[in-house]
Amino acid sequence: MRYRVWCETLAFADIGPALPLLARTGVELILAVRPWQLGELGELLARAAAAGVDVAVWPMLADADGRWVSVASASAWIGFADELLAQAGAPIAELVLDLEPPIAQLTALKNLRPAWTARAGFTAAGEQLRAAIARWRPRRITTAVMPFVAAELAGDWVQRLLGTPVSALPVDRHSVMAYTSLYEGWSRGLVGRRRAELLLAATARLARVRFGERAALSLGAVGAGAFGDEPAYRSPTELARDVAIARRAGITELSLFELGGVLRRSPAEAWLAALTD
Repeated sequence: MRYRVWCETLAFADIGPALPLLARTGVELILAVRPWQLGELGELLARAAAAGVDVAVWPMLADADGRWVSVASASAWIGFADELLAQAGAPIAELVLDLEPPIAQLTALKNLRPAWTARAGFTAAGEQLRAAIARWRPRRITTAVMPFVAAELAGDWVQRLLGTPVSALPVDRHSVMAYTSLYEGWSRGLVGRRRAELLLAATARLARVRFGERAALSLGAVGAGAFGDEPAYRSPTELARDVAIARRAGITELSLFELGGVLRRSPAEAWLAALTD
């Protein structure tokens, strides 16, 4: 099993104290890096290496530029990833592509307002990303993808609707975002905890069918992320149940969202124990 934790909400200076805990528990760090954080990245990577913590770098654009990788942002995101790799100041062993529509569109959809993801350029964006991935090798390349993509099973119609080329990318893992706290909390009362667990089990099985041995899962949430209001787990017990469901489905790489919530909802050790035990 491979265990990881996303880190999106913490300042780099606040991550250092958590490195010994990650090292003790064998949990890898997936580190969001925004354009204005490039100057701080090398020092944090060096501290993580000294602590024995593996780091995957998760490039993230400014919100006005879309934040994540999609048809709308592919060129800008690839340019930023290239700049990051050139200026990191330390070796980067893994690069993570977070494939989601622009944050403004997802925010509108979350709030039940009309939104439409531009689909023009889907093929061209996929070709750009494949060429960039070939250039970034031999680094490990992974993704984060929305759960709807796992349910697609064949073709690319969901990917085209979302504007996120996924299945044609030659990556090592696709981590499907399967957050039971969001399944439940954003359902407006339609999904309780038990149904959220059933949805997680279905997502895990579909991910295995869609991506085979490359399937991974992201579990959560422990705290809020990009939107600032994501519903969270009630306790580490819910996380432990999710881990058991994922492992029964044959998933061998699990990532927890996210480190800021883990540290704010002490004891942090309880959350990481629920993930790794």
